[in-house]
Amino acid sequence: MAENTPRIVKTHDVHLDTEYVQWVHDIKERYRGTQIKAAVKVNSEQLLFNWELGRDLVTRKSEEKWGKGIVEQLSLDLQNEFPKIKGFSARNLWNMKKWYAFYANEENISNIFSSFEKQINFSSIKLHQVGAEIRANNRTE
Repeated sequence: MAENTPRIVKTHDVHLDTEYVQWVHDIKERYRGTQIKAAVKVNSEQLLFNWELGRDLVTRKSEEKWGKGIVEQLSLDLQNEFPKIKGFSARNLWNMKKWYAFYANEENISNIFSSFEKQINFSSIKLHQVGAEIRANNRTE
């Protein structure tokens, strides 16, 4: 059956009109918009996690406390626990630490994350490109 061929319930008396077709179209578009917003929210949560991990590495004085190889050890431990997740390489952990150390002195850094989602332009072309990619991936699965 072709992807865009409508399927119709055969066991009930159904009258499909243009209002129904428009309503279904609106539902689909709202769902796609929700998928885009969810992807953005996941990304912002991941950024917050990375920020907090960098903060932990700095504020716990991890290298002083546990030795110079602690970042590499933490990397191995996290990769072992989450083998399918990318982003826990030692290099990434060092970058998280540097990112935190560089921006932690900014006066309003706590406000950056609290207002992050408010600043996102959900009508931006890039977000629509992400949405198109999500839709394409959903169709191939």
